[in-house]
Amino acid sequence: MKPTSPVVQRKRNGPSTVGRSPKSRSALSQGDRQFVTSLARGLEILSCFSRAKMDVGGTELASMTGLPQPTVWRLCHTMMEAGYLIPSSGDRMRPGIPLLRLGQAALASLPLATKAYDRIKALADMFGAGVGLAARDGARMVVVQQHLSEAQLLINLKVGSRLRLATSGVGWGLLAGFDEVEREKLITEFAAPDPRWPEVEAAFRREMAAYKARGYILNIGAFVQGYNNIAVPIMGTDGKPVFVLGCAGSAVSHTPSFLRREVAPELLKLAASLEKDLHDEERARTPRRKQAQRV
Repeated sequence: MKPTSPVVQRKRNGPSTVGRSPKSRSALSQGDRQFVTSLARGLEILSCFSRAKMDVGGTELASMTGLPQPTVWRLCHTMMEAGYLIPSSGDRMRPGIPLLRLGQAALASLPLATKAYDRIKALADMFGAGVGLAARDGARMVVVQQHLSEAQLLINLKVGSRLRLATSGVGWGLLAGFDEVEREKLITEFAAPDPRWPEVEAAFRREMAAYKARGYILNIGAFVQGYNNIAVPIMGTDGKPVFVLGCAGSAVSHTPSFLRREVAPELLKLAASLEKDLHDEERARTPRRKQAQRV
């Protein structure tokens, strides 16, 4: 398949703001007099909580963030007083209801995720698969929309699920959308600490080369035994990947040849459709940004 899809032939018209990935705390604070370090530290603590880690202790938070334990305790005390964290058992804490409001607001700020659902559902049902849309958050990919067909109830992913950038199908799909220089920077920063990276690096390199020719990546059972997936980056107007559209299914039914022959053409069509919607959204926001800058 030749890369004739607009998903592959990327335009570079202007900056994309949707799904922009956060910089590290140290990178943000360098030379920035407006940067509030304590706020960044508090947000870093909140980012340690996930579906897999719903309650975390202060000692573990200090280890995860690299912050001094007294600093962690002061920040956590402040967030508990404000309701953003709730005491659990012992020294453990869990997210409070105010964070749920923030999560809902974040998803609402991604109109593409809402617009995409019917088309994602149709594709998932067509192929008896799980189809989802994901965006990057630092070293993780976050599922922002998805639908599982009745044939794929065993895929344990939901909106909000977080996957590793370097060792997930959607992570590979996102990395494929970057130019080689930027991709290698991300690999250096995020892949090296991932213990599974050495096992999959050779397959990753092959898929990055294959993406140039076909416009999608395949992952054949590298991360979840018995499941294969295919993924396509959705590019912003600045020519960088903003979202990833992925389709996963049982290795028995979703063989590499089936994914290439049947799924890939439809996935590329849907990605092109969503990319057009994304570009329309970004262009619609541009006049408002310029007007705000003049004010």
